[in-house]
Amino acid sequence: MTPKTSSRSKQPSISTILLIVGGLILVAVAILVLKPRADSPATASFPEEQLAGALAIHQPTFIFLHSLDCIPCKEMLGIVDEVYPEYAGKVVLVDVNVYDERNANLLRQEGLQAIPTLVFYDRGGQRRVYMGVMKTRQLRQTLAALAGGE
Repeated sequence: MTPKTSSRSKQPSISTILLIVGGLILVAVAILVLKPRADSPATASFPEEQLAGALAIHQPTFIFLHSLDCIPCKEMLGIVDEVYPEYAGKVVLVDVNVYDERNANLLRQEGLQAIPTLVFYDRGGQRRVYMGVMKTRQLRQTLAALAGGE
């Protein structure tokens, strides 16, 4: 007995090829759309550079100076995580771990005395400092005022 041979080869169909090409195009477009702009403070690699970039283009900025292990800092981390996303496109967040040695210059520049410390810069560069845990409502009001340019 001779085995049956199929005249059909095992090549992908045109619809499979179009699906793969379409997927690759979609991924490329998503990368281009979601990639941060080169002039955005979010592209800075260190908090000090991020702050300088934001202030240079007069963006409202919130500097959050904290450690990852102090109890009040952990409480404030939760509050920032809850509130900040509402203002992410309007106020730059500069998240600073005070125990990261790369942040030493920024800590000196900001005159850190206690943690957590929250520093707010408005569009005009006016600086306001709050030490300790800020209540959720107060942080929301402060960020709303910064975002609105008040």
